[in-house]
Amino acid sequence: VFGLLGITNTSIAIANQNSTIDNYNERYTPQGRKQAGKRGTYKKDIHVWVYTSAFAKRFGMPQQWIDDDLKGAEALAYRLDLDVYGIKCGYFSDVESCRPSTACVLDMYIDDKANLPWNTKTRFDSRYGNKSISVLIPQDINDEPGWGGRAIKRGQQYKLGLDVVYVSGSKLVLNNYHLLEYDRDIYKDLDYISGSLTCRTFGKGRNMKVEIDKPALRKDGSIKYHYGSLAHSITVPNSFMERIETYDKAQYEPNSLFKALRDRLSTTTKSK
Repeated sequence: VFGLLGITNTSIAIANQNSTIDNYNERYTPQGRKQAGKRGTYKKDIHVWVYTSAFAKRFGMPQQWIDDDLKGAEALAYRLDLDVYGIKCGYFSDVESCRPSTACVLDMYIDDKANLPWNTKTRFDSRYGNKSISVLIPQDINDEPGWGGRAIKRGQQYKLGLDVVYVSGSKLVLNNYHLLEYDRDIYKDLDYISGSLTCRTFGKGRNMKVEIDKPALRKDGSIKYHYGSLAHSITVPNSFMERIETYDKAQYEPNSLFKALRDRLSTTTKSK
């Protein structure tokens, strides 16, 4: 009898758990949280998303950001990030003029069957967390950092997981995608890479493609750029790019260096 009661209680617990599975709207939208009866603070999602229907189902994402024109990736997420490159000073010839360096970041979730041309066996690496190490300058020339060996192995410069990633499209000249972070197999059968793009320019592009090359290497291990073969391509939907352009106008332009320069000129330039 006690055994049967235990089984019954377990079944009820599982049923209750399945009936209250959390989803995106309940986690990140005010209306969804109110309907679910959730209280307290919650993390705001600052991304512009596009993904496949399978990705939406797997992660409980809203239907409105599904686009079957996305090819070569399961999901893309775009954001303005003011933390990646830290705060820089000395703008406008003023040593006390400081501002956060804007980075426009595109995260990509790719099926691991794509067999990306990884240049490392390390599963995860990131430049996001390397805040203090960037200010360290060893006074002994032989006091080399751990990543120095990786730089030597790859010749000219150390690339984070992948060597050559380009972004191209109409209204956009071929542009490098600067890899910042990766996680091979971040979820089962899913790889993740994150990198920065040229702000404002990227958002105005259409018919966009992200191309990941298998690089051609010289004898010393350095990269011969523009000589590699295409390893993987991602087709980016125009609907996603249109939403990015709208997002940039609201989020990037108010924080841009161009606006700061205009504001400074308006206060320092004498009227005729």
